[in-house]
Amino acid sequence: MRTRYLSFVFMLISGVIFLLSVTNVRAGEKYSVKGVFVEGCSCNIPCACELFGLETGCHTVAALSLSDSSYGGVDITGAKIAYATKPGEWVLIYVDAKDDKQKQAATMFAKGACGHYGKIEKANSAKIEFSGKDGNYTVKVDGGKILQLTTEPILGGDNKTPVTHTNTKSKLTPVFMQGRVVSGNFSDGERKFELKGSNSYFNANMHCEGSSE
Repeated sequence: MRTRYLSFVFMLISGVIFLLSVTNVRAGEKYSVKGVFVEGCSCNIPCACELFGLETGCHTVAALSLSDSSYGGVDITGAKIAYATKPGEWVLIYVDAKDDKQKQAATMFAKGACGHYGKIEKANSAKIEFSGKDGNYTVKVDGGKILQLTTEPILGGDNKTPVTHTNTKSKLTPVFMQGRVVSGNFSDGERKFELKGSNSYFNANMHCEGSSE
């Protein structure tokens, strides 16, 4: 009986080690990430996926421009991350970093942050352009050939500030400001979709911290 138990424990530990080696995410690595976050998806406004943790099969593109950020003791300030996903199925990640060390750390953070969306099919280096403010953002990956997203804010009752969602299920930021996709498209291999007039969320003061699982 003891032998069977030890064999089971060994197999379990081996499985965990294998999983971590495949994802390249080191368990227990501390991170503190700040910056600007924006996403656009194919859902009607507002999208329930981020608010309540649902996986409805919508198509999503998102980007982060990082400031004052670190992962596993590595400074990832200035790095940019973009990703596309069909929640519950697949994720593709793109990272723009100043050197290999920063790229590796930013990629591991991105894999940990996006892994719950689905299988990470790849995480590649790419040129990411991120511009705008206050909900009016433009993101391009590879000059727009892979990913392009343009958004605008949706103002609340005061006609001055965006509608705000708090205490959401998002792993990146529990607070979202409401926006709208002006235009968006994604194309990489067999993964292709377009967005227009659909949901967008953003946060110019994103902040998340913790340890990778």
